[in-house]
Amino acid sequence: MTITPTTFNIHQHSELRSKITSEQSLGMVKIPSGHFDMGSLEKDNEEPIHKVEISSFLIDIRPVTVGEFRKFVEATQRKPPSWDHILIDSPTDDHPIIYISWRDAMSYAEWVGKRLPTEAEWEYAAGGGISQLDFNSLDNINFYGQKRMTNVAGEYPPNGYGLYDMRGNVWEWCLDAYIKNAYNDCKRLNPIILPKSELDRKELMFTSLSRVIRGGSWNNYALATRISFRAHQSPQQFYDYNGFRCVMDTDS
Repeated sequence: MTITPTTFNIHQHSELRSKITSEQSLGMVKIPSGHFDMGSLEKDNEEPIHKVEISSFLIDIRPVTVGEFRKFVEATQRKPPSWDHILIDSPTDDHPIIYISWRDAMSYAEWVGKRLPTEAEWEYAAGGGISQLDFNSLDNINFYGQKRMTNVAGEYPPNGYGLYDMRGNVWEWCLDAYIKNAYNDCKRLNPIILPKSELDRKELMFTSLSRVIRGGSWNNYALATRISFRAHQSPQQFYDYNGFRCVMDTDS
């Protein structure tokens, strides 16, 4: 049976929201509410360009690190990833964690009381809030052939919101299921693309539907670093370029 993802407003479903505490919000930046033109005419899965309104949220200033994920593994006694493989391209606790599946990222986010960003939130934050910015400039980002490994946050300058490495470094998992033509029937307020069954958290955690990844990586060509570029992988897949960052909902 084929399940077709449907666009929802994430804030209408309390099961998908997170709750803020002052401790959890350390290392995060508050992204103001606003609207932006989502998508592009570069690829057919990025069309049509459409205006989306986003409510304020907090987002990690950098991808989750090796050290942070190690604490999660030790505290939960979760089966550890292959540290030997990870440390080849992310050699210190300050480098971003890699070889992470969507299910790994979801479990970590729940453990720290956060969640993964929606695809729309990710693209909105990646834009940096500066309309004149050349979003697709290749200056100061880590993509294929640059460092040939991941970088620690701060080696490249942040975007207009103070966020490091939204483009390049590691692909970042989003909460949404992937559907190629999602923008044809996209809700315009805080959209998230999920099948109705995945509004139940147990169903969501065990999904087999491909999930969205964004931002490109140190091991991908420049094309993938465009902020509108949409890619996807199976939720159980993991590679040397898969990482993530978390978000939290605000009351405003």
